[in-house]
Amino acid sequence: MAEVLMREASSRHNDAIEATSSGTWAIDGEPATDGAIVAMRARGIDLTLHRSRPFTAEEGRGADLIIAMTSVHLREIEAALPGSSSKTRLIKELSELRAEGPAPATGPARLAALLDAPRPPWVRRLDLDDPMGLPFYAYERAAAELEAGIDSLLRHLT
Repeated sequence: MAEVLMREASSRHNDAIEATSSGTWAIDGEPATDGAIVAMRARGIDLTLHRSRPFTAEEGRGADLIIAMTSVHLREIEAALPGSSSKTRLIKELSELRAEGPAPATGPARLAALLDAPRPPWVRRLDLDDPMGLPFYAYERAAAELEAGIDSLLRHLT
């Protein structure tokens, strides 16, 4: 859901931000769950062709920014790619990041400012709950939280 929501939001901003998704627990090639498909369909997005991919250190090395859903994911990403914590953030943490001074003019400078911003101390509410196996309302809640985090991310980057 995060990947397609990011692509959709980025296209509305006319930004060329490349977004891909992978999971620290993903099984390669699995389709999206029915709940995710329905939650995205309600937003006009087709998720039926999506297939899961496991996170790899190679992919992480090539990323400018890695957005994780939970603090457990942050630890797993760091274990797979030591030193990656300097470019990882939690999706729900983004709305609490406060960069110092005026926003930089260029995309790379904005990304650097986001990554340099002091991180809020971790608390449980900064983890996005995984809706897998839960009733549909959990997918709706997760999608809404993803949208809020993506909006914050785009405000930082654009």
